[in-house]
Amino acid sequence: MLRIFVFLVVVWTATVSAQQDIAEQIERELRRDLEGWYPRCVDKERGGFHTKIGRDWTVLPYDTKGIVSQARMAWTAAEVAFRRAEWKDRFEPAARHGADFLRDKMWDAECGGFFWDIAADGSASKENDKMKHVYGQAFGIYALAAVYRLSKDERDLQLAKAAFHWIDRHGHDDRYGGYVEAFYRDGRPMIAPPQGNPALVKGMVGEPLGAKSMNSHIHLLEAFTALYHVWPDTVLRSRLEELLRIIRDKITTWPGAMRLFFKDDWTPAATFVSFGHDVETAFLLLEAIEALGRPDDPETLPVCKALVDHSLEFGWDRTDGGFFYEGATFGHPVDRSKAWWTQAEGLNALYIASRRFDDPGKEYAKRFVEQWSLIERKIADPKFGGWYSEAVEPGADPKNRGDKGHLWETPYHEVRAMLNVAEMLSSR
Repeated sequence: MLRIFVFLVVVWTATVSAQQDIAEQIERELRRDLEGWYPRCVDKERGGFHTKIGRDWTVLPYDTKGIVSQARMAWTAAEVAFRRAEWKDRFEPAARHGADFLRDKMWDAECGGFFWDIAADGSASKENDKMKHVYGQAFGIYALAAVYRLSKDERDLQLAKAAFHWIDRHGHDDRYGGYVEAFYRDGRPMIAPPQGNPALVKGMVGEPLGAKSMNSHIHLLEAFTALYHVWPDTVLRSRLEELLRIIRDKITTWPGAMRLFFKDDWTPAATFVSFGHDVETAFLLLEAIEALGRPDDPETLPVCKALVDHSLEFGWDRTDGGFFYEGATFGHPVDRSKAWWTQAEGLNALYIASRRFDDPGKEYAKRFVEQWSLIERKIADPKFGGWYSEAVEPGADPKNRGDKGHLWETPYHEVRAMLNVAEMLSSR
């Protein structure tokens, strides 16, 4: 018995020591990552942020600027400026620059709502009235709430409110809860292929037109949580409560996996599991219940734990560490790639789990150390800084995985994860 106790003490001590080392490593990596992105990403001539950025941080040719990447870049700058006083002077101007672009160019002054994308120079693109999407509206709200928290500029809050009211008026499902996802420019729900464009059968996150998705609704939860922190409106609170219940009780199923797509009444489709979204949602649910004033909600905490536990059981690489991209609810992964954002969300979720859930058998702290090891070895670019879009073997040519930025890739995932973990490690 004494031998077992000594062994456990040694393992625990080694894990704590490794986490202390990781705290310093994460701080260095956070600084290196941000130094790569800002101010290079800022488009000083045309407004907003550059869309396409190469491995060596060269700005590459691009045609459009999308609401998702523009909002995420503005959010990242605002979050860093708000949470790190020593960086405020450096990042607040980028946050202001981004919020102004969202208001002046991405927002549809005629019909309301954010365009999905516009031309690179800020003018209307040929596609910008093809479809508006609730996923893009969510990120616009998320960014503006963060910028307002930093700036206290009423213009930012008013636009965030306008975006909330736009999607709530046009998209809220009063019968089944949740939101319609795809819209015509004027806000009419797009639930079938439009006349003249029969090939348009899916929304911007891959959902069949008329369906609801996990992806859009978890990011609505994220956005409404951020907005509620700066605008505790009663209708907003009721929608946040509704999203919490939908994600916890309908989207998440036994034994801790989320379905991807649903009919309007939340009947689920038989789909694979996205491990990255599952662990990210564990964190977003915790954020939501904290914002609602019940951080120890007994109905929600077990779901958060189950999402992490299921991903570890079926999506964790037991040989090399890290989470695979996608798999069956019970069975082997079907997509064994390791996307940068999945590893970032895994890092955040694993460390939170190690602090929030008392379950030594799951070895959350050990998995956290292994997750960071994978990121250092195969995700962080050792030559130019920043993160590859997917894990790359040391010494291998990153090829297409080396680009740092595109319409879907920004520093939002890794910066949030590193900020969160660095703060939690420093508060031990």
